[in-house]
Amino acid sequence: MSGPTVLNLGHGLPTAVACRLLAGAGARILRVSDPTDDAVLARYPALRHWWDGWETLTPEQARVAGADVVLTGGETIVGALEHEVPSDPGQVVIEVAAYVPGTTDQTPADDLLVQARTGFVFEQFADRPTQIAFGSTLYGAGLLATLAAWAGLLQRRRTGAGALARVSLQQGQALFWPHLWMSAQRPTPDFDKVPPLDVRHLIFRCRDGRYVQFVMGVPGAVAKVHRALEIPGEVDPADRGVPDASRGADSYFGDRPLLAEYVARLDSDVVVARLKAAGIAAEPVLAPGAALQDPQVRQQGLVETDRTGRLRVAQPLRYRARAAAPAPTEAVAGPDPLSGVRIVDIGNWVAGPFASKLLADLGAEVISVDPPTGLSNLTGMRNVLATNRGKRSVVLDLKTEAGRAQLHRLLEDADVLMHNMRVGAAERLGLGPDQVRERHPGLVYLQTTAYGDSGPKALDSGFDMVMQALCGHEQRAGGRGNEPVWYRSPFVDYASGALGAIGILAGLYRRATDQVGVDVHVSLLAAALFLRGEGDLRGAEGADALDGERLGFAPLERLYRTRDGWVALVLREPATRTAWAALLGLDPATDVRDEAWTRAGTAWTAERDSTAVVTAVEEIGGWAVPARRDAFARLLDDPAARAAHLVIDTEDKRFGVVTGCYGPLVNLEGWAPARPFRPAPVLGEHNDELLQHESEMTA
Repeated sequence: MSGPTVLNLGHGLPTAVACRLLAGAGARILRVSDPTDDAVLARYPALRHWWDGWETLTPEQARVAGADVVLTGGETIVGALEHEVPSDPGQVVIEVAAYVPGTTDQTPADDLLVQARTGFVFEQFADRPTQIAFGSTLYGAGLLATLAAWAGLLQRRRTGAGALARVSLQQGQALFWPHLWMSAQRPTPDFDKVPPLDVRHLIFRCRDGRYVQFVMGVPGAVAKVHRALEIPGEVDPADRGVPDASRGADSYFGDRPLLAEYVARLDSDVVVARLKAAGIAAEPVLAPGAALQDPQVRQQGLVETDRTGRLRVAQPLRYRARAAAPAPTEAVAGPDPLSGVRIVDIGNWVAGPFASKLLADLGAEVISVDPPTGLSNLTGMRNVLATNRGKRSVVLDLKTEAGRAQLHRLLEDADVLMHNMRVGAAERLGLGPDQVRERHPGLVYLQTTAYGDSGPKALDSGFDMVMQALCGHEQRAGGRGNEPVWYRSPFVDYASGALGAIGILAGLYRRATDQVGVDVHVSLLAAALFLRGEGDLRGAEGADALDGERLGFAPLERLYRTRDGWVALVLREPATRTAWAALLGLDPATDVRDEAWTRAGTAWTAERDSTAVVTAVEEIGGWAVPARRDAFARLLDDPAARAAHLVIDTEDKRFGVVTGCYGPLVNLEGWAPARPFRPAPVLGEHNDELLQHESEMTA
């Protein structure tokens, strides 16, 4: 794919992630050399591989380089050069900050500090915080920056004018956790059904000492699991094994003591093979990097080798330009970045619907084509609301000829068709990409799968949880010497949705420039690997895990308990480390990985209030911030969060006013989303409006 020219004036991972994804869609990337390059590579070794495909400029060359997109901001890196953004009214400029504009008590743009300041460190365990291990704020901001870049470019095609978009690490964090920070005026048990703090998923130690992860929730799941593990006794054959809060956090997802007893009698490969044969999603819990040897990963082209021979994570999105299509109609005039774009979404669960929700946020018209039984709420009603807000719903039975005929009428003036059906299901309905293009050659067609559209695991059942296990996230989150941990958010699903939205916009841009149809593919497997793509994945060893207390990756970048709470500390610079050593009574020559730093830091902070710790650290040039337990309550009253529509209200027919972090996460200067915000629709809410309209058009 050919694409725009992108100039990266930003620092650290967020803008690099955006450039990586833009390059995958054919963009030409220009980067500026910086004195801090070596320090950045020490934190993110894979960036050397990314940079190999980009053009490196001097600061002087960057000032005169023409670009369609300019990325600025990113992480706060001491000593990094600050560049003046070229003055060009036709450019799309993306600013990546720590927080939304107007936020008080800001911190440097650092992953751990933003997690602590926003309170997300308290969203896993009841008695203590934990650092979310996959760089959620950084990857989230990078995904949003990419989304903003393509939206700005499409808007420029329509209006001829450039754009200024703002995203933040704070919004990047919210991208992965919208269902947890949500409240309702009239909550029901279904609305309040979210995994509790301290939840333990179906992760078990096997006879060979290895761990496995599996997922129930499918028809007859409990009986299938009991047969596979040879658990005696009768069970209800209809029991799907749905989560049940009455069992407590330990057994929320199933009878853990019983399951653990029988899993422990078998080797891990036997457990996984038996469960897969029974139709249950299952994978071993691997170290970061081990998945790069998986045959499915290799068959899908999700691993590549850099110039030094190291294995690296490849691009997560795959594009295919189709035969020349009738010239697509440019989007009509309108106030929104995606005015005139029409998307037909026949997806379900989280990963598929979230992609179109992100585009509805930017003004696309999204029609959710739902089955007569309704969308699945197995992952929780809040996930349904978070991934379907802003859409309209029609009910069609696509297993019938009449239902498919109605769908084709909806597609007559659509730009996008998208789904996340299992591999082969769309083709059996006559809705595979080749089949649809016989009647609608100009569409952008997004397919989201679990393991990919071909290969030895393509037909396997796959969920977010097993991808977290397979791709090293659970082991890394568990911390050294501990059991693996599943985060209580389907963040791989949400990442897949964000990647799908990016793929759609890239496809629309390609369609507009080259007048072709475009097929786009993303998988949960690709998304899970993508979220570890910055690291040095050395075979099965992979990246470092959190420490044994799950409070950080290193003694000098970690959460510490104080006399009245917790603080996050970041002390990277040599002079700061020396001053910190003096405070702790340590030899500054002590290896920064030595646990002596942790022991001394723990003792020192425990004797002081959080305010005193923050003041002392800042006085020696370090970074520190109190970790907030009441962050969501504070956010609800934060004018800056409301102004940036990080927090919004919708009037829902079922639950009354629903408040949460599920509004548009991209801010474009001079643009305000339409108010009031459209809630998630009820099933078939717009049948009369949309299906009648289509019938009239074809009468």
